Amino acid sequence: AKKQRDTLELLQKEVFAADAYNYPPEIYAFLASTNWRHWGSNSTNRKDFPFHDFILMWQTRTLDGMISSTNLQRIADTEAKTPPDQDVLTNAELLERLSDSIFSELDTVKEGEFTARKPAISSLRRNLQRSMLERLANFAMGRATVPNDVRAIAYAELSSLKDGAAKLLGGGVKLDPYSRAHLEEMRRTIEKVEEASLTLARP
Repeated sequence: AKKQRDTLELLQKEVFAADAYNYPPEIYAFLASTNWRHWGSNSTNRKDFPFHDFILMWQTRTLDGMISSTNLQRIADTEAKTPPDQDVLTNAELLERLSDSIFSELDTVKEGEFTARKPAISSLRRNLQRSMLERLANFAMGRATVPNDVRAIAYAELSSLKDGAAKLLGGGVKLDPYSRAHLEEMRRTIEKVEEASLTLARP
């Protein structure tokens, strides 16, 4: 469990943290688009580097590997096969820690001078949060082959995220247009998942 947690902590810091890609903009400006298709890279019609798409691609590849159906099922089996007095990484801990990292702004954003150019939640973070939200929704609504306990945990995480978004929206922080719209979209999406889940047949 220690090695798993150490690895998870590394990925939280280097891939999913709010400051994981806070490099000087000048560095990103040097990235160039490819004109050729080869392994690991598709050709693009854009002459500039697809900055947002590229970073999100690597983030979601990492995320999907961590919360794949196979991986979540294996973790669930490990939980069941391990004596209660022995420590293991659980699915509940995995999803909670990923959510805490990916949606950290719900707890860390305080009063400040936020504008469309200096948003409370950056564009990279908004993209990642939408991707994680989509995966949690798929789990909660039974659209992915995951253990039933994972469906329940995903539903609980969504409820917590909705409360966090509502608290930030209703607080005293003057948010920028992008962050406010993002949080409102998040809250509406989760409400739709909650409404839809009422019609799902429970196992």
